[in-house]
Amino acid sequence: MADESLFSVKDALRLIQMQACDLFNIKLMKTGGIREALAIADIAETAGIPCMVGSMMESPISVSAAIHLACAHRNILYADMDAPLWLKNIDQILAASGIRYSGQHINCLDKPGLGF
Repeated sequence: MADESLFSVKDALRLIQMQACDLFNIKLMKTGGIREALAIADIAETAGIPCMVGSMMESPISVSAAIHLACAHRNILYADMDAPLWLKNIDQILAASGIRYSGQHINCLDKPGLGF
């Protein structure tokens, strides 16, 4: 899996050309946002490489954006979105966020945008 070597479309193309991996781990904090992340997922899909979204130490706001991305792209098959669970006062933080954890599942709320 390409993780720390995947920041951009350019990196994705290089990794595909090198046949260096079987899976991409896309992190919004590394790609700079949803647009670049979608482009990486599109390129990976064309190359037959499935994707996952991962998180770094980040808030429920960015994790909400990442999980919405995962739900919106058919080539993003996996998600590792546990970063907010490490925060203090997690119950209060999640109460104001656009996501809910239910065991191993993350649910997006039925609200506009990211649900905040």
